[in-house]
Amino acid sequence: MNKICKFSIICTALLSLSNAAQNESEDLTFDTLEVSAKSVSNAEKSFATPGAVSSRDDIKSKTQSIDSIVRAMPGSYTQVDQSQGSVSVNIRGLTGLGRVNTMVDGVTQTYFGTSADSGGFHDFTGNLGTSAFGALIDQNFLVGIDIERGTFSGSNTGLMGSANFRTIGVDDVITEGKPFGFLGRYSYGSNKVGPSYMGAVAARHRFENGASLGFVFGYSGKKTSQNYTIGGGGKISDKHPDLNGDGVPDVPPSLDTDDLTQKPKSYLFKTEYAYEDSSAILSYRNLNNYLAKRKINNDSYQLNYRYDPNSDLVDVKFLAAYNRSKQNYDKGASISWGTLKNGMKFYNKSSQFDLSDTMKFNPAPELFITTSAGINLLTNKYTRQTGDSDYKSLTTNYAVPPGEQKVISYYLNNAFNYDIFEFDANFNLQKWRTKGRKGQCALSNPLCSQKEAGEFKTDDTYLNASLMASAKLHDLFSPFISYSRTSRPLNVQELFASGTVYEDINTALRPEKTQTWQIGFNSYKHGLFADDDVFGLKAVYYRSKVKDFIYDRLLMFDTPDMTMFLARLNDEAKFRGFELELTYDIGYFYTNLSYTRQKTTYLPSDSSALDWTNGPASGQSQFSELPKDYATLDIGTRLFGEKLTFGGLIKYTGKAKRIYPKAEFAPSPNNQNPLFKKLQTQELPKIPTVIDLYASYEPIKNLTLKFEVQNLTDKNYMDALYTYNSSYSSQVFNDDIVLFNNSARGRTFLMSFEYRY
Repeated sequence: MNKICKFSIICTALLSLSNAAQNESEDLTFDTLEVSAKSVSNAEKSFATPGAVSSRDDIKSKTQSIDSIVRAMPGSYTQVDQSQGSVSVNIRGLTGLGRVNTMVDGVTQTYFGTSADSGGFHDFTGNLGTSAFGALIDQNFLVGIDIERGTFSGSNTGLMGSANFRTIGVDDVITEGKPFGFLGRYSYGSNKVGPSYMGAVAARHRFENGASLGFVFGYSGKKTSQNYTIGGGGKISDKHPDLNGDGVPDVPPSLDTDDLTQKPKSYLFKTEYAYEDSSAILSYRNLNNYLAKRKINNDSYQLNYRYDPNSDLVDVKFLAAYNRSKQNYDKGASISWGTLKNGMKFYNKSSQFDLSDTMKFNPAPELFITTSAGINLLTNKYTRQTGDSDYKSLTTNYAVPPGEQKVISYYLNNAFNYDIFEFDANFNLQKWRTKGRKGQCALSNPLCSQKEAGEFKTDDTYLNASLMASAKLHDLFSPFISYSRTSRPLNVQELFASGTVYEDINTALRPEKTQTWQIGFNSYKHGLFADDDVFGLKAVYYRSKVKDFIYDRLLMFDTPDMTMFLARLNDEAKFRGFELELTYDIGYFYTNLSYTRQKTTYLPSDSSALDWTNGPASGQSQFSELPKDYATLDIGTRLFGEKLTFGGLIKYTGKAKRIYPKAEFAPSPNNQNPLFKKLQTQELPKIPTVIDLYASYEPIKNLTLKFEVQNLTDKNYMDALYTYNSSYSSQVFNDDIVLFNNSARGRTFLMSFEYRY
């Protein structure tokens, strides 16, 4: 059956290579589409836009997790880490701040989460703490996500691309023609899923002078437990193998389900004002959670202003944002090698300002030029407070080092349109500085030029460029080719976290720089087989080369003194792949297909293995190599005037890997200083094709009832890019056996309803 599903998906993709394109970001510029009596979504517009762009507009109506939604987009994936409570987007095999510019409503997210151990680092019980970048965002407040791969515009540079999550506004709550509205959602599932609920109220008043003032307020909450039933039966927490028969489990549970059960609460408030040529949106979001021995709180403030006097030379946009996150660790929580007797608070404060103007020119009869010039300032600061003397004295240490990052970007976007041809030339001059306090380096550390403790900073200036040429030869064939060069600033965590009790760092660490080539075509057409159908297709081939790719190794030197630290090192990485996206909708029938095939070549980091030596304390602890190929097919039908919908999701995942968790010290090639053994990757057991079924029914206007079965056939499998796949807790003590014991959820039933007034 798995082979048949895989074959069907691939054949569908290949047979479709004659047609259209989908999905795009709010920050991207779409072609003008004039389709009478037919509204065009962002998802449809992306098929008419050249380049590797994808979009989803219907997140608010989905009962699928945000991880599943992102993974259904080509070249896009997520890192799953149940101890973080955040969304970590992976694009083409890379993730993290600067590698993927993850945004919420156009604002770069800088949250870095570090979880605590369940009961003491050296006890080897429960989950080990992890660290990762991510976005703290409630899915209940999302309406869409836009992903751009391989190119950039404005200040939205990322080594591999960017992802922008869009949140609800007044128009998402108020129905047409009404001054106020209500939107409510509730869902509950079997297998420890839910409940999840959200309520939002909105109002808008239109003044006699033409001005309008609106607001929306929303509240959301949910519960997700990790002590779920796996495919085939049995709880994940029950996997305590006793292989030698002595009555004592050889391995502790992979997960401490109590520590990883979460009940986040969220608030959202927006005020929207418009009058003549001006518009403004003031918004506030809050999320609070308790997860993995710490309280998490995040506050986001944002102002968007636009002045557009219908002039070719003036279209001014301004953005100001401030974000504050706090992780308040429990007394007795364990991070790395020590226990927080007095607890600890770790803060991240970031601010962002962006100012730009867009100008339009028509120097020749068929030549149109659009130019946007702007400046962006991002400041990002991490601080910590603790009464524990050990933690206070160690500066360059653990996964929560203090430090500050400042990035200034001057950008210029140019779009040239002549007849059927378009050429985009986007430039971004990026100046950055990262600074903080470092500890004293050992004399034996050859990577540290500043041996004494004190202030250390590093900076760089780099011109990022994104070029793309395209031609609309036909609705069904619009080829494009692009080239981009990008760089990213060094993060505080990778520069100042040593990952051990020692304070050594690599002061000569260089920032990553990438060159990416893409070639492909897109298709988009209304009325392909019928007057009211929509067809879109996009196919992309890419090659990326990362110079000075950053990975880490645990090093030990013993002469003239001894030091052990997790050193960030530079190497080279290569990425290449093929991405395909297809959509077809004729009302009573629809289908969406995405397929990705990729190959990566890079050195994995020691910190990707959650073993006792360095994993939890090392900073970014995620193995990010994508499966060899993966695909999602969404197919369904709408009946009775589109009031009843039946559909299914077929999710195929090819060969996937993990970091082999077991590693030991071994001599270096020169037989002098010991060097931590190079980690090896290991293929996961074959991931089966997973089938989900769903149905929705609208018995009365604005009331929608939904039912879903996830993992219909109750398959037992390990999810790809799940952090705890590489946990030391899967190793049988005093043995060379390393288990595959982190199974995903088994068959799960979900019911939900949504009402909009």
